[in-house]
Formats: sequence, C-alpha cells, structure tokens
Amino acid sequence: MTTNGPAPRPPGRGQASSLRMALQMVNAVLDREVSGRNGFNVSRLADEVGVERSKASRTIQDLCDKGFLERRDDSTLRAGTAFFTTAASLHPGLLGRSRALLRRLAVKHGVGARLSVRDGVQVRLLRAESAAGLGQEWQGLASLVTPCWCTGAGRALLLDHTAEEITALLDDYELIGVGGPNAARSAREVAAANDRDRLRGFVAAHGEFEHGVTEYAIPVRDTAGHIRGAVSVVGRQEDLATREETIRTDLTAAATALTKYVDGDNPPH
Repeated sequence: MTTNGPAPRPPGRGQASSLRMALQMVNAVLDREVSGRNGFNVSRLADEVGVERSKASRTIQDLCDKGFLERRDDSTLRAGTAFFTTAASLHPGLLGRSRALLRRLAVKHGVGARLSVRDGVQVRLLRAESAAGLGQEWQGLASLVTPCWCTGAGRALLLDHTAEEITALLDDYELIGVGGPNAARSAREVAAANDRDRLRGFVAAHGEFEHGVTEYAIPVRDTAGHIRGAVSVVGRQEDLATREETIRTDLTAAATALTKYVDGDNPPH
C-alpha cells in the first residue's frame, strides 16, 4: 500500500505568534506613515509593539527581505511593494474591471483617474491611470497611502459615516499639519465637509491634499449599498473647475458600473 506521507502540520504557537508580531509591525508602520509624523526606526518600532529589540530586528529584516517593509535613507521604515501587491490581490474583480473605466476618465478629462479603498484612517490606491502625455504627476503609485480626512477619495469612503463615527475614527490622530491649505483640521470639519458634499452627490476636495490640486470622488458601493471603494479623478484645480458637472456624471457612471464586481456578501471595511 502506498501513502502520500503525513499530512502537513498546522502552524505551531511559535509560528502564529511570529506572524502576529509581524502583522503588528506592518500595521504600526502604516499607521505612523499616514499620521504625518516621522517614521519608526527599528528601535522605536520595537518599543511601539512591545517586542525585545533583537527579536524585532530579525523580524523587520525578514519583512524587508520579503518586500513587506522598506528602509528609507534615514533608516525609518515604510510599507513595501509586496504588502500593497498582496492587498490589491484581495480586490481582483475591481482591479480587473476598473482599468478601462479609469483610462476613459483619464483620457476624456486629461486627469489622473484612481480606484482606492480604505483601511482605517488610511486610503490605499489600488489602480491609477493617466492620459498619454500628462507625465507621471497624476499617475500615482499602486502603493500610495494617503490620509482619509484630507483627500477626495478618503472623504468619499467616509461619506456614510456620522459625525460621531468620524470623531471616533480620528480620535488618536493629529490632523493639524497634514495635507494642503484647505485640509480639515478637526473631525468636526471633516464631518461638515462631508455633510456639504453629500447633498451634492459627490466629493469635491479643492486643495485638501496639495495646493492647487482638486480631487473629485464618488464611493463605489456593493449590492447592499455599503461603501467598498472610491473612484476619483485628480488634476489641477483651474483645469477641472469648468468640467465639474461632466466629471460628476462620468464618475457616477463608473462607480455604478463597478458595483457588480464588488462582493456584497462581505461586511464593509
């Protein structure tokens, strides 16, 4: 009688503990990055997650080797491309179907067109397209992380949140000093901006993330009506102001078209 050998053993407690610690480290780096404060170095990250420094150093090196973390020139840490590639793979339907929609938006309006999702206070860019000849300024990187409170996509992802929910979400974050000249400086200002844009049916963020830059955004909902992503266009404010109504119509159509590719059985992020 032939056998295929013993069945693979499930991860032991040590492996599970190491995985949990690694995830805590990546999450701490991401939270620090989006807060606008200086990034963690190895020692400060070890202290943040409560791990002995030599053990933390080995785990961080492993995460860097695998591409989940990267070291900046000043030795502080940031999320790496492998992390964002993994995150993007969780949205295959949206990613696969969004490319043509985003490209049409980019070409028609001469902008960068983006698909984003939210992870806590962070907005992760999943896909970006730009019109030929625009250069890279509106392309964006698939690994881009921005704050939810001072970007068009971020506020669109919070459009169903009440003022109390926004306050609870942003309670531990310093909003002052992050974003452009028109960025919200308090949870109350974020909620007020969303109250205004909710009545208009889309988010218009003028100079909220960067001076002179506008981002128009509309949430992408699943079949149950939960917000699961946001589609947006980004460009110079003076170029987009006269096209606002057309952009809103086109963004609405794109968001509606993507609804069928979102799994409505999972709870909203």
